[in-house]
Amino acid sequence: MLYRLRPPGSLTWCDVPGYAVCRADDQPPPDWERLSWLPAETRAFSNDLLRIAVRYGVRSGLGIVLDARHTVDLGRADELRCDLIAAAHTRTGPGARVAVEADVRAWERTEAAARAAEQDLAELLAVPVQAHLVEHWHRLGGRVTRL
Repeated sequence: MLYRLRPPGSLTWCDVPGYAVCRADDQPPPDWERLSWLPAETRAFSNDLLRIAVRYGVRSGLGIVLDARHTVDLGRADELRCDLIAAAHTRTGPGARVAVEADVRAWERTEAAARAAEQDLAELLAVPVQAHLVEHWHRLGGRVTRL
């Protein structure tokens, strides 16, 4: 799956294998705009998504195209923590003491998984930005608040 980010903050997706972005050195380069792009419904445009795109994406006529595999850890830590909190709120009544002990163990496992997701995201963002993608984004009228 591919994402296409467009200024000022539009996000669309296309059901094309992500390896297509890895083959962007092909001559001539693909015309990304000819693909059937749909509004993204399961992910919102964010500055962190743009931060990943300027590291791993490729230019398209109207924005930056990104292999969705690079976004797996984006927001994952918060999602894990929120899911556990929601589950804990649903358990009340008899047996609450046992549930509390189970919740402590679940929280420890969840926190470890969340920290691992945060580390994976940090490693993605440790890669230097591609200056030509930042310049392209600016030429299209986009802003980057933090790289």
